[in-house]
This record gives sequence, structure tokens and C-alpha cells, in this order.
Amino acid sequence: MDFFSLEHLSKIVSGEIKGDPKKQIYNIENFSVCNSSSICFIKSKTDLKNLSPNAGAILTTSEISKKINGESSFLIVDDPYLGFAKLTGEFFKIYEKRNNGVESSLGKNILIGRNSVINNNCVIGDNVRIHDNVSIYPNTQIGDNCIIHSGVVIGSDGFGFAPVKGGWCKIHHLGGVHIGNNVEIGANSVIDRGALDNTVLSDGVILDNQIHIAHNVQIGENTAIAAQTAIAGSTTIGTNCQLSGHVGVADHLNIANGVTVLAHTFVTKSITKAGVYSGIMPMQEHSDSLKFIAKLKKIK
Repeated sequence: MDFFSLEHLSKIVSGEIKGDPKKQIYNIENFSVCNSSSICFIKSKTDLKNLSPNAGAILTTSEISKKINGESSFLIVDDPYLGFAKLTGEFFKIYEKRNNGVESSLGKNILIGRNSVINNNCVIGDNVRIHDNVSIYPNTQIGDNCIIHSGVVIGSDGFGFAPVKGGWCKIHHLGGVHIGNNVEIGANSVIDRGALDNTVLSDGVILDNQIHIAHNVQIGENTAIAAQTAIAGSTTIGTNCQLSGHVGVADHLNIANGVTVLAHTFVTKSITKAGVYSGIMPMQEHSDSLKFIAKLKKIK
């Protein structure tokens, strides 16, 4: 069965149904693109401005549901994010079935090293070199003329968990990874697949060794990223950017085209214009660091 009834999903999240209990739900999608045969979740009133008018069903709170006009069905819960996490576990059954049913497609002139694994439902372009001990998860697309160095993992689970009393509820990731043409990925780097959509590396992106690209990150054309840099989830990086070694980028940020970030910088807010950015401070005791930061704020 490639769908679940709304009634079935309501039991998974212990939710109240508003609408047709027999409604067939085939996917869980982002609220901005959710279609009539899918379900999405809304956890904040600020999300309503981007809600798709065609959403088949919406997992949300009673208060938020009253502000939504249209013909959507609802699953009413106290914690939509936790409910979403629980639903991904159910839809992962369909995700695995779909992936297992599709053989991978390999292009011409591909070299695959020892102990490397390409799972089902992958598309690999022409003239691709995959070195030893590479793991490529299902639902991955790699373009032409790419080089994947040893120890790389592409398409692993993103780091997504919803807090629940006494622990965490895993968010099963249902997206994939899309890698463009002429991309090089350094040794022991990890690229997580998207939670619902794809993680994307555009044409000409080059990654050094030991880089982590989290779920749903989008990296623009010809951007270069040096070793031990980590990009947190759902951040978008523009074209022709350069991130030096050991840079950290927080989640849900937007970085403009043509940005250079110098080594050891931690990017905590979006960058809206091209330029060179840094944020390096010498190590000191934490109490002294707090005093130093307070003085800097007073200078402003």
C-alpha cells in the first residue's frame, strides 16, 4: 500500500480528525508545496503566509487550524513538530519500498573503487570517479565529471529529532541528494539527504576533506569550501562563495553570492551582500569572553 488513510495517521499521532477519515494521503511534504494528496505540518502562525492553498491535510494545533481557510482536512495535536516526527517514521516505510523498487542508473566511463556501495534508486552521470570506501544512499543523483574521494558518505540521515518527554523522537528523512556536474567532494566528507526535499550541490561546487553538509542545504554554483567546515540544516549558500577552513554556519540562513568567509568564523546570521567576513577571537576563560563581548556591545 502506497498511501495511508487520515484515520490511520491520526492513530500514529493520537490526533483529532477534522475532515474525511478515509482520505488517502500519499506523501508528507513541506507546507509551502503540499498538494491535495499530501499532508504537511504547521507549528507556527508565521508559517501560514506560505501555506500551500492545495494542502490535502494539515497537522497542526486547534488554535492554528481556526485561522486556515479552505477545504483542507486537519489532524489536531498539541505538538505538531513531534507529530511530524512520528509521521515520518510511517512514511519511511513507503520511502524504502519506492527506493528498493528502482534499480540505479550508471553512466559511461565510471570508475568505482574497492568497497564502495551504490544503493538502489541512484543516478550517476558520465565520467564519474568514485574512490574506495564510498557509501551512496538511495535517492541520490550525481552529475557528469564528478570526483568522490575515499570515505565519503552521501545521503545519510540528517540530524533531526523532536524532543519528547524522557528523550527524542527520530525524524526519518524522506528526501535525497542532488549533486550537479563537475563537483569534487573531499575524503571523509558527509552530505545528509533532505528531510522532505533534496540537499543540493550545484554545478562546479568543490569540497575539501572532512566537511559536513547537513540536510536541506543548498549550495550554489562554483562555491568552494575548505576542510572541517560544517553547514547546518536548511541553509542556502549562493554562487561563487568561498568558505575557509573550520568555518561553522548555523541553520536556516541565507548567504549571498560572492561571499568569502575566513577561517574559524562562526556565521550566526544571514549575509545579504558580497564581501569578506570574519569573526575570530582568541581563546580565553568563558567568563572573560562574556565580559569582552559585553564591552564590544557597549562600543556600538
